[in-house]
Amino acid sequence: MQKKEDYRYLGYLASTHFTIHVFTMLLPVLLLPFRDELGISLVQLSLLSSIPRLINVIIYIPTGIISDRYPSRVLTLSFVLTVLGAFTIPLSNNFTMLLLGFTLLTIGSTFYHPPSLRMASEYSKEKISLAMGIHNMGSSLGFAAGPLLLGLMLNSQGWRPTFYLWGFLTIIMVVVSWLYTKNLKGSGASLKEFKLKSGFETILTKDYLMVVAMSTLVESVFNIIVTFLPIYFTDELGMSYSLTSIVSGVAPLAGIIGSFTGGWAGDRFGRYKMGILVLISSTILMIVFPTIRGLYIVLGVYAVYRLLQAAYMPLMNTMIAGHSSPINISLCFSFNFVAVNLFSSLTTTGASILIESQKTPVIFPLAVIGFIPCIILIYALRRTKKAQEFS
Repeated sequence: MQKKEDYRYLGYLASTHFTIHVFTMLLPVLLLPFRDELGISLVQLSLLSSIPRLINVIIYIPTGIISDRYPSRVLTLSFVLTVLGAFTIPLSNNFTMLLLGFTLLTIGSTFYHPPSLRMASEYSKEKISLAMGIHNMGSSLGFAAGPLLLGLMLNSQGWRPTFYLWGFLTIIMVVVSWLYTKNLKGSGASLKEFKLKSGFETILTKDYLMVVAMSTLVESVFNIIVTFLPIYFTDELGMSYSLTSIVSGVAPLAGIIGSFTGGWAGDRFGRYKMGILVLISSTILMIVFPTIRGLYIVLGVYAVYRLLQAAYMPLMNTMIAGHSSPINISLCFSFNFVAVNLFSSLTTTGASILIESQKTPVIFPLAVIGFIPCIILIYALRRTKKAQEFS
């Protein structure tokens, strides 16, 4: 691959991941404004996250199968669905319409990730973690840009114009994605030609299931922290909605550095070693976080946490790719996403119930409980023969 084409390839991965994820952090920041505007409970609002995840459980496997065969069509369709969701949400005046809008956004994200992660995994065998890191840099920038724009507009214009602006950007990405990927080759086989038994035999291995278990636990912890930490900032630290939105946008900017650093360090020092180091550091931060009260110190620790979270993502995706079948790699990522979404939908709702009875700081011991078995699983994966092959 020529250097100019390298930049285009990685630029496509980063820019599309940015567009998909400008919407991701809007829901956690808007939970309390939605509660005040619609008069519904926190448990009901948690369904805006958990119900779309449950729907994804049904569609992820077919998405992975089709993505391995027609990656360009699936990528383009992901942005079409995201556009529909982006314009449905600001037109909503009730819970049902909001749920439809966030479901469309989530399905768009579902369609995007298997083929885009396949593209990242095919970039270079020697630089796969770096490609995953640059891919993740786009998401980190999206995580930041969404809440930042919302925070700047919330007091003067409300939350609805934010979705319109990002919706128009996504329309552009529909065209860009189709033009760039229209020659991207999959297997070309039809869905009828896919042999279900042989396809699933490529993923039902001990090592692959271990890496899926690790990914599921880690992603569930990340989701709980991302979803409910804005409420912690508002209820426990007394931040305004607008300030909370801005903080939720600024801190993930550290993820841009974290994504690149994690990808580079994974290729340089080994993804397993770095994965263990990142999770141990994250566990320590979760123990320290609830003891801090100074605003600037809290924001600094939160920024470090978001850096570590972003650094872990390319390491985790590289571990998944390393334990997946190259033929059905989109399917392997989809199977992982099914487990992640199913478990995360349950843990998010469960966490919301605990928060209502125990208050928001309960999320920190939950994170510690989740991280510890993940560290053990990565250590076990590192010792397997296949792990040595991909180190």
